[in-house]
This record gives sequence, C-alpha cells and structure tokens, in this order.
Amino acid sequence: MNAEFQLKKELSLRHVVFMAIGQIIGAGVMSLTGIAIALTGTGVTPAFVLSAILTLITTLPTAIMGAAIPSTGGAYKYTSRLLSPRLGFFFLLIFLIANLTLATYAISFAKYFQALVPAVNFTLIAILILTLCYVVNLFGVRFAASAEGVLVVVKLIAVAVFIVWGVPKIHWDALAVSQMFPSGLGGFLTATGLVSFATGGASIVAELGGEMKNPKRDIPLTIIITTAGVAVIYAFMAAVASGVLPIAQVAGKHLTDVAKEILPYPLFLFFIIGGSMFAITSTLNSTLSWVTKGFLIACDDGWLPKGLGAVNKKFGTPHWLLSIFYLVGLIPLVTGVSLESVTEMGLGLYLINSVLPVLAATQLPKKYPELYEKSMLRMKPRNLYFLVGISVVLQIFQGVLLLKNIPATGLYLSAAFIVLAALYVWIVGGTPRIKNRKLSGFADDTAIQDYSVIDRNIGISR
Repeated sequence: MNAEFQLKKELSLRHVVFMAIGQIIGAGVMSLTGIAIALTGTGVTPAFVLSAILTLITTLPTAIMGAAIPSTGGAYKYTSRLLSPRLGFFFLLIFLIANLTLATYAISFAKYFQALVPAVNFTLIAILILTLCYVVNLFGVRFAASAEGVLVVVKLIAVAVFIVWGVPKIHWDALAVSQMFPSGLGGFLTATGLVSFATGGASIVAELGGEMKNPKRDIPLTIIITTAGVAVIYAFMAAVASGVLPIAQVAGKHLTDVAKEILPYPLFLFFIIGGSMFAITSTLNSTLSWVTKGFLIACDDGWLPKGLGAVNKKFGTPHWLLSIFYLVGLIPLVTGVSLESVTEMGLGLYLINSVLPVLAATQLPKKYPELYEKSMLRMKPRNLYFLVGISVVLQIFQGVLLLKNIPATGLYLSAAFIVLAALYVWIVGGTPRIKNRKLSGFADDTAIQDYSVIDRNIGISR
C-alpha cells in the first residue's frame, strides 16, 4: 500500500485554519518587520498590504487545484502529474534546500528568548526549539494540530494586545505618504517581496489534502480567508512598528523595542512569550507538519528509496523524512549563517521554484475536465491561464529581488545544488525503475497514468 494511503484523515476545517494561521503569523512578521522598515521606512504598512494581495494572486492557482484534485504533497503531486514527473522531483529537490528557512524560525525564537535572558547560549536555544517541534511532530499530525491550536489562540491574544496598546501611540504624521519610501520604489518592492515570507503560508494546506476530512471545500476556503484576514492584522502591526518610535530606532530590529515603549511590563512579557515566541514556535511546528508530504509521495513514485518514506504505524508520521528536514534546519544553526541571508536565499529559491506547481494549474481543465467542472472554485480556462501568467511573473520578480541581495557564496552554493539536482533527475529519470513505473492518480480518479503518457502529453521526450 502506498504511504499516502496510510495517513489518517483527521483534520477538520478548524484544524487546518489553525495550522494556516500558525504558518502565516510567526517568524515572518516578528523577525522581518524591522528589516522591511530598514528597506522602506513607514512604507512597510502598504508593503504588507500589497504583499498579501500578491500572495492571494499567486496562491489562487493552488487553491483551484486543491478544490478540484486535493492530495497529499500537493505541490509535488500537481507538478509531477500535470506537467512532468521529472519536473516534479526537480521541484522537490529545490524545495528541500529552500527549507533552510526552518532555521529562520529557530534563530528568531532564540533572539526573543535572549531579550528576556541575555546570558543564555543563543545557538543552544535555537537548536532546542527546533528539536522540540520535531519531537512534537513525530507524534502525529493531529497531535501537532492540537498543539498548534493552543499556540495560535495565545499568540492572537498577544498580537491584539500589541495593536490595541500601540495604535493610540502612533505618530500619524510619520505615516504620511511624504515620509514613506525613503529608498524609493526598489526598496519598497524588495520589502514587499521579503514580507511575502510573512503573508504567505496558507497554501501549505494543499500539502495536507490526504489527511483532511473535506479537502475540496476546506483547502480553498482556508487559503482565501486566512490570507485576507491576517493581512488586516499585519497592516495594524506594521503601522505600530513604524509609527511609534523614530525609524532609526526600529530599522533592522525585532519588535522588542516598540513593545517595550507601548506596553506595561507584564504585558510586554506576555507579548514576548505569548506573541513572539509562541508565534514563531507555531510556525515552525506547522511547517514540520506538512513539509515532508511531497517527499512521501516521491518515495512511492520511485525517485527515492521506499524505506525513506516509511510511515510510523502508531502515529502515522513519516519519521525518516521528518528527520531529514530537522537536519536541514540544523545546518544554518551550526554554521552561524545570518537570519537575513537564510531568509532571502530560502524565500527567493522558494518563490522561483513555486512557479512549477502554479504552471501545473494550466493542465487541470485538460487532464481532469470532469473533476474541474465539479469543483467549487473554477474559472474559464482562458481566465485561468491569465491568472497563472500573472502569478508566474510576480513570483519570479519577487524571487529575483531577494536573491540579488544574498552574498555571492550563497548564490554559488545554490547554483551548484540546482545543477546537481538537475543531473540526478536526468540520470534517475532515465532508468527503467522510473520510466516503467505507474503513477497513482488523484481522489475520485480511478485511471492509472504512467510517466511516458504524461510526458508525451506535454511534448517531453526521453
């Protein structure tokens, strides 16, 4: 039996909404707001709003596919089944290195913890929180989702405290248009791309389709509602972060300084622990709950040893794959790479790489017309093609803006990994094990498709 079908369908709409919010509100807004302020001053507020709008546009194709053909490991499975198996696994390998950003959450948590206990060993705390979330996820997605619910409720209360106490103390003249965009359009657009790390995240629910009770409804509903709702919260947080203290005092910093200025000490502690640290923990926990799903399917597809995708019989978790991502997150922690470099490289690669599953949406009306017609979220094919085109341009543009800021060493290492990934896909994809293997389809689809048929459909020869 495929590992995908050993996963338990335990997630309700409430579970996935909490997981999406947990993924969105976390390390991004807590750690990158100050960096975005350094790039664009008080323009950080419209940067968050624009980023959320762009995120909705770029994730809508995923929502459309999730509503029609929900699946475990959505991004990989959509790319491999609708475009090409080789492109699907190439996407997955680049996705692996892009998840060096797991360290972003651990680093951010350690920085906030250090604000409370300055003498603490920074690296040790970062490793400990990453390890804790890894262990929680070993006990199953439902256990992780339940823990996520608690974390999300606490952090939403803390964020509300930050906004309610902060809005009355905003110097509104600082938010005037004339004071925005000190670094011009380039700084504003770079900040917009950077904070997409904060506004994005809801599309992760498409990775959990095989574990959801009603995925065709819940995937698009969760993506749209949580992204739009969190955008409003971020706009208020950004206005407080950039409008209370002089820009020079908050540029490049975490939200600690602003929180100290606006909150009584007991509420400041609550914000640091319940808001910042819980928010970051919930994002890390949520990420580890879905990040393995594409590789789980790839093991069944023959790209990796099947044993690597083994699912624990008691907890229903892919423990070996989860351990690999744990090790990926550890790499920046033990090498001391900066938060900015990890985030810009990981997010830049992720945005550009995510073009592939977005392009896969163009094949949905052709290859699964009946499922597409029955979907609660669909549009005319020409409108879908236009939406995909806009999404691709936006993601590439934002990705390039971020990658151009990372050190040359990071670019060289990324390029080397991409070349090695392409070689692996080219070599392994030509072996009989892959060429003759049959692909499982999507829910409600009984047809079994083989790789050669899919490749011929899009004009790829072996």
